[in-house]
Amino acid sequence: MQLLAEAKAGSELAREQLLLSYKGRIASIVNSICGKTLNWANDDELSIGLIAFNEAIDSYDAAKGKSFLNYAQLVIHNRLVDYFRKEARFKNVTMPMVDETEQTKQEAEEAWEQFRQEEEAREQAEMVANFQQALLEFNIPLNALVKDSPKHQDTKRNLMQVAAAVTENAALLERLLATKQLPIKELMYITGQSRKVLESGRRYIIALVLILTREEFLPMRALIQFPDKGR
Repeated sequence: MQLLAEAKAGSELAREQLLLSYKGRIASIVNSICGKTLNWANDDELSIGLIAFNEAIDSYDAAKGKSFLNYAQLVIHNRLVDYFRKEARFKNVTMPMVDETEQTKQEAEEAWEQFRQEEEAREQAEMVANFQQALLEFNIPLNALVKDSPKHQDTKRNLMQVAAAVTENAALLERLLATKQLPIKELMYITGQSRKVLESGRRYIIALVLILTREEFLPMRALIQFPDKGR
């Protein structure tokens, strides 16, 4: 998730947005663990869940293979258990029972998997909407881009090389972004492609440049296999 990456990198705004976005999910997790519906104004358990979620943002390591939401749920669970034990020690009260049955675990995993899929779908829809808006800055409707996308692999490979050439040349990239026009003459000289090829592939080239240069389109970049240099 983009917000998670920004929050881990030190963005307080991203962290606040992430906490706000998942406040309802945090409450749902805490309520499930405690076995009752809690209130943000009166119940410490919810505050502990929020603090634990904030802690999970800092300690999450994607390389370990666990999804962030599953990891955050585990951290919240552990912090609440610590809290229950402390309360039991100092107030001589009975700890709430935390259901650890296999059925509960499976149901929780299925629920989180469904939530993860829904979240991915939402993020993908948001990314496509942002991409469509970025294209419109260059007067490129998304349906026109689909229509103009090259059908032959050789043509596609050539246009990918042109897009890479633009991103690697700071002056050309700056000119493209400022004028919203593809620098045809310079690209003819640099890439050896004809004017006809560059003009007919203009929309496709610009779309690739946007994907290559904007971090928000990183997932789209991973789907494109750019040819090796020199090929």
